[in-house]
Amino acid sequence: MYKIDIDKVKIFEVCPRDGLQNIKEFIKTDQKIRLVNMLTDAGCEAIEVTSFVHPKWVPQLADAAEVLSSITMNPNIVYNALIPNIKGLERAIASGLKEVVTIMSASEAHNKKNLNMSIADSLAQMKEINDVARVHGIRVRSYIATSFGCPMQGKIAPEYVAEIAAELERIGSYEISLGDTTGMSEPVLSYKVVKAVKRTLSKSRLAVHFHRSGGIEFANILASLQAGVDVIDSAVGGLGGCPYAPGAKGNIATEVLVEMLDRMGIETGIDLAKIQKAAEYAKSLDPYASCVEGGSDE
Repeated sequence: MYKIDIDKVKIFEVCPRDGLQNIKEFIKTDQKIRLVNMLTDAGCEAIEVTSFVHPKWVPQLADAAEVLSSITMNPNIVYNALIPNIKGLERAIASGLKEVVTIMSASEAHNKKNLNMSIADSLAQMKEINDVARVHGIRVRSYIATSFGCPMQGKIAPEYVAEIAAELERIGSYEISLGDTTGMSEPVLSYKVVKAVKRTLSKSRLAVHFHRSGGIEFANILASLQAGVDVIDSAVGGLGGCPYAPGAKGNIATEVLVEMLDRMGIETGIDLAKIQKAAEYAKSLDPYASCVEGGSDE
């Protein structure tokens, strides 16, 4: 009998950062604020609001501090921002955040392309970020991109991903998210990678971050749930993608994910009607947004 022993899932909403960052036409600050407030009202448990990457590299998020200072915060919701380095952490501290998000890759090729450094150098930087964050009472969440394969390097051994996750846990990251950056995974691989990583972790919470892949992403979600994951990253409207990974498509759509989990009897705490409205609004901000019902890329 098919069984998933999970009755509640935390959805980590990434649209305000990951979903909007690649849109070329600058989105007005008040529109970004409205989107975050709609996500708050819908009941999202955690929202990645923006990024403190240098505006030269991500012009769309140049208004990070203004957005963070203007959203209506709910004390029961975690608001955070992606940071690339210590300088980004300093800006996050100045903005009053109590959680930040870091990113590195399981692929040397992608890590070099995305961050211009080796995996070893990234881990050293992650330690420095965690050490400083700890002093300021800030929690660190960490992405491991290309955990299920890299378009430049090819297959990534699950055991290698597990080694990186174990090191991130050791240096202090409280939650680790495994990214399928270009939608290369499939259910068996998703299950194997999650299981390999879970075996190495003793205290950090594990999440998955799947990108659209013609519907396969939802099968990957089921496999991850079966492997014991209870945190899922997604973006309303299915927006998003990585500018440094050839073939990267949008994220799994939050509104479709919530409806699927609702039908399965798995609690998310998110109001389906409100998250669907937030998704429509998010798609209205992207002139190239396509219909992603059911996870379609068409």
